[in-house]
Amino acid sequence: MTLPNPLPHAVGIDFGGTSIKPALVQGSTILTHGATFNPQGRSAAQTLDAMEESIRFLCKDLSSLVPVGIGLPGFVDSVHGVVHGLSNVAGWTEVPVSKILSERLGVPVILENDANAMAYGEWMYGAAAHARNAVCITLGTGVGGALILEGKLYRGSQLAAGELGHTSIDLNGRMGPYGNKGCLEAYVGNHSISARALAAYAQAGIPAPSEECTPLDLTGAAREGCPVALHIWQTIGDELGAAFANIVWILNPDVIVVGGGVAKAGDLLFPHIEHSLKSRTSPVISRQLRIVPATLGNDAGAIGCAALALAAANP
Repeated sequence: MTLPNPLPHAVGIDFGGTSIKPALVQGSTILTHGATFNPQGRSAAQTLDAMEESIRFLCKDLSSLVPVGIGLPGFVDSVHGVVHGLSNVAGWTEVPVSKILSERLGVPVILENDANAMAYGEWMYGAAAHARNAVCITLGTGVGGALILEGKLYRGSQLAAGELGHTSIDLNGRMGPYGNKGCLEAYVGNHSISARALAAYAQAGIPAPSEECTPLDLTGAAREGCPVALHIWQTIGDELGAAFANIVWILNPDVIVVGGGVAKAGDLLFPHIEHSLKSRTSPVISRQLRIVPATLGNDAGAIGCAALALAAANP
């Protein structure tokens, strides 16, 4: 059977620290999900073998193999297709992934930072569609970011632009991983939120909603009216608003898209972000700004990778 082809196909692979999720993509639609597998405990060579097998399986009903895009968490050279190093996955130092897989498959294989891939997907088909200037931020275990400027993905001179989680919101604040005090990620990353929540519940003398007190737990508690949880979301919103204000003053985007698990707090979080941002910026540059949740969910990375692969294959 040959699948209908009104739009070109591509394979998008969302490479996470504990799960690699391949998919066959057509436009904004995931046609088929490949088997998810864990890179932990595998060598880079073993993981590349598994990726090749998955790509071939996803394309088995097509007349030929199709371009491939891979989004990875870490330092990625998207120009030369080399992984310099990955966050939380050992053994991926200076690995020429694009060369290896493209020679095996006979199709273009591109690499991209995972936050950039998510942003490109949201810009092409999601919450940032039709925006000329957009900023995307992902709030999860870490805090990632990406920039679409003048209708193009902006990577910077060292291909590392958009790392919003490493910007500072407090000159004398918590230490970040690269020596930057007040690093945003140290305040609004999942583990930091859980730690501050547990401390706040202990100080208030109120039992925490769970032993881990995850952002999801906090959202549930806040929706039930817990004052501790409500205050934590307000504080997080204030901090994100301060960080976003810096972005607005520097880049003046049309839209800021917020993705990741923390963004699921929704109306518990977004009004505080907007209030904090507007209190720190001129209405001249912020009144038309939109701050919106991502719409593609867990598929954003694969969709963005596939779109980038097609763009590279058809410049």
